[in-house]
Amino acid sequence: MSILQRYIASTILSSTLMVLLVLLGLYTFMDFITELDDLGRGQYQLKNIAQYILLSMPKRIYELLPIAALLGSVLGLGSLASQSELVAMRAAGISIQQINKSVMVVALCLMVLAVFIGEVVRPPAEQAAREIQSMAKTGTIGSRSEHGFWTRDGLHFNHIDQILPDGRFSGISIYEFDDEHHLRILTKAKEAIYKDKVWILSDVVQSTIDEKGVKVRTVNHAKWKSQLNPGMVNIVVVPPEFLPVWGLLEYINYLDDNFQAVEKYRMAFWMKIMMPLSSAVMVFLAVPFVFGPLRSSSIGGRIVMGSLVGIGFHLFNQSFQHIGLVFGVLPWLSAALPTVTFAILGWYLMKRLH
Repeated sequence: MSILQRYIASTILSSTLMVLLVLLGLYTFMDFITELDDLGRGQYQLKNIAQYILLSMPKRIYELLPIAALLGSVLGLGSLASQSELVAMRAAGISIQQINKSVMVVALCLMVLAVFIGEVVRPPAEQAAREIQSMAKTGTIGSRSEHGFWTRDGLHFNHIDQILPDGRFSGISIYEFDDEHHLRILTKAKEAIYKDKVWILSDVVQSTIDEKGVKVRTVNHAKWKSQLNPGMVNIVVVPPEFLPVWGLLEYINYLDDNFQAVEKYRMAFWMKIMMPLSSAVMVFLAVPFVFGPLRSSSIGGRIVMGSLVGIGFHLFNQSFQHIGLVFGVLPWLSAALPTVTFAILGWYLMKRLH
């Protein structure tokens, strides 16, 4: 990579970082205002709000990265164009293809950043943020609803009231059916703790149902073998889009094995796969903005147009995701279509430059 190409890449990266910081500050302020509505609920105080906002920042960075990539690239290249630096480079024999290579280096860097934030930083940060918020408001880790949540494990249907802060379950009900879908055993336990790949139930009351009637027995402790493990429980505390890819795959396989609906989790999986590519496509679109029909426009005009395109991509992406779930479109197609559409648009505009 030549000195000029490194200069172009560093200019775009610095502009992208600046745009990302501005957008992050704006969204963080709005999140803070929103959280103030719950101030005083339970033990939810300003300290808890500050912790929640801080731990939610990786989520915001991940969401804002494609728009920041487009605006930062347009701003960086536009700044070079307004100062006639791109003209001087072209006069020195630097082609649009070589400039585009510099842009692609930036796109690659942003893809790596998106993968790192989305798979390494965001999942534990978002889980910690939601645990802090739920503990301060209710004293327990949040569950799927105020009535607890259900899971299926083969012919067993399990209901769990609460997830306690140390990972234990509270208020467990296990309904065991036979092959003819008749309820045969109902097990209720006060608590469950995961140890050596099994759940240890405490204060257990088990009712066995057969043709002779119902037999009830109580024990202090019992083992509960289930495919459900603490790692999968994160799906209850954290929405699927905030989980790492490997966590989603594990839970998708679990749902498949138990014949449960997996469409929204598959959609979340493919959205995570496409997210880094979306950031790269947004950077790629910046080149036609500067050398195409908007080359004579002011930097402000380019930024406005870039904002409209970025917002349009975000809305198209989110809308098609929900449309795909409603109408049963293949998850990979729903996730990939917006990114592929804008990539084709960028390729078409680049071809027109030649």
